Amino acid sequence: MAINTGCKGTYNKQLTAASKANSPKCIVGVEQSSGIHESIEKTLPKAQIKPYSDLITAYFALQVGEIDALAYNETILTHTFNDSMSGLSYIPNDIGITEEIVIGMNKHSSIPNLKGIINKFIDSLNAAGTLAELNEHWNENSKTNPLISTKESESEQVLRIATSADVPPFSFINGSQIVGIDIDISKLLEDKLNIKTKIVRTERNKLVSALKNNEADLIISAFTKAESVLSDIEFSKPYYIGKTAFVVRKSDFDKEVSLSKVPKMTYLEPKKSDEIYKLADLSGKTVGVQTGATLDEQVQQLIKLPRLQYFANIPEMTKALEERDLDAIAVDYSVAEAILKHHSEFSILKDRLSKDEFGIAMRKNNPLKTRIDSCIRVLEKKGEIQRIKDKWSKSRSAVRVMQQDWVGSDTLIVGTEALYAPYEFYQWGELSGIDIDIMYTIGKMLNKNIKFADMNFDILIPSLVNEKTDLCIAAMSITEERSNSIDFSIPYDKNESVIVVHTPEHALEKNGDSTGVLSLFFQKIHDIFN
Repeated sequence: MAINTGCKGTYNKQLTAASKANSPKCIVGVEQSSGIHESIEKTLPKAQIKPYSDLITAYFALQVGEIDALAYNETILTHTFNDSMSGLSYIPNDIGITEEIVIGMNKHSSIPNLKGIINKFIDSLNAAGTLAELNEHWNENSKTNPLISTKESESEQVLRIATSADVPPFSFINGSQIVGIDIDISKLLEDKLNIKTKIVRTERNKLVSALKNNEADLIISAFTKAESVLSDIEFSKPYYIGKTAFVVRKSDFDKEVSLSKVPKMTYLEPKKSDEIYKLADLSGKTVGVQTGATLDEQVQQLIKLPRLQYFANIPEMTKALEERDLDAIAVDYSVAEAILKHHSEFSILKDRLSKDEFGIAMRKNNPLKTRIDSCIRVLEKKGEIQRIKDKWSKSRSAVRVMQQDWVGSDTLIVGTEALYAPYEFYQWGELSGIDIDIMYTIGKMLNKNIKFADMNFDILIPSLVNEKTDLCIAAMSITEERSNSIDFSIPYDKNESVIVVHTPEHALEKNGDSTGVLSLFFQKIHDIFN
């Protein structure tokens, strides 16, 4: 969110900070019925609030002195005006307003459990790093995205998506096409659900009405959660958190200053928690673990009096660490590596929790166990499993999952949870990752078709016991407790369990990486992000 001030209205002072707008003499323009609208009303209760239907109208209101300040999403503001936005600079953000961008949903959609489907879809995009890749791509002022498939679904069912096409880089016009982050998300949703999507261009102030009048099923248009419309529509979990910045007008109006010459936007620094260098530092601290995993026991054994907090999946746990609601998270090392590719502010502690062996789960006395074990031995001997792991350790956007190009004698239903990159996750609409390639390879060796069932981790084992699935592959650790109710194949991979913290890499390096491996790893991460 950005506040763009001009002081040509009733407020006769040059604003030096966002909090200075909290005056009955100051008129602040906002987008009507938006999250920012409600946040400004709460944070600047003394200011006069004037809503506008779109950014352009509000911006011109500022230019002619109708308002003293304009509050808007920072990303959209900078992409809309770019260098033509002359005479503007930034003031400190001292009121801490952020903005959650969500997907709006029709409460009366014909698609059952639409909210659950959309939230799981967002989780899968987060787990795969797809949202981060889309943001990076479109924030480079791109006009197209060649990585997104243009193939249309052949489904007869249509999901109508309302977008305003005036909020770059989320949704905007390029030539005769509507493009942007939100349009890519819509296309990925089409691929994920195998349902045709139809983009319905809608004026920004009529997006909610489009859902209420059943003219659309979803709003994907840099849409913010607002309490004023909670009774009318459903909201997904956020897929983008808007950064907060304040853009002001230069006091010297005769001097043209382009946006590119103005200092970089100033963001509120997150509160600094105690830095953590080793397991002992986590005594009494809050550690996130995934429900259904085995890491909670390891954390309790190795850390004194930890406060455990359980999460349904890795993306939610990662977000909690990012927002400093947690002190640390416990995950497998390969997953930690995948997380650090998108979070340079995170680090992996040198101290390890344990070493796990992953196996393919199946019902007791499954006649396939001997054949699956033989397949794993052959793949290990040929180095095929290591080749698959090496493939997915590279830039994931540059590789594709193995394609099922054979017709088997029958079909195996294989349970997984596609929220655990690099083992299983969605990439560009396809279920991808180490486990997926391994399972397809074994399926081909057994002459079996493979059909994956994506489900929550904690119901994978019940799905086997209740004969809903034939096998499960989900980076599942082989444990004595689990082996009481199901069987496992021989291990196909080994992994260490580690702790990820919000401690800067340079601090971690100073506190003794005796092997030097972590220092080299973090140097590579540093090079990537710089």
